[in-house]
Amino acid sequence: MLGFTPFKKRPNQFEYKPRYYDPEKEAREQRRRELCGEEPSGEEGAEYVPGSFIRGRMSGRLTGRVRREESRRRARSMMMSIVALGLLLIIGYFLIR
Repeated sequence: MLGFTPFKKRPNQFEYKPRYYDPEKEAREQRRRELCGEEPSGEEGAEYVPGSFIRGRMSGRLTGRVRREESRRRARSMMMSIVALGLLLIIGYFLIR
């Protein structure tokens, strides 16, 4: 146990090199996006807000649900008005007769 000491004079240092990172390819793709006018999803300069994707999906689902409920409500009221009109016609037919 010659080299072991519980008190270190300096922290462990790691030299991490990303395995799949190609800076030249990244620069080419960035330049191509700038020239073609393509933007990645969202604004380029915007700061990432944690949970924004999930909140967006939830609000999209909510608006879809509201639209479906609204169309069902319209269909239900249309059916009720048709039934009421039919009943009035039947009652009117028997009263006139």
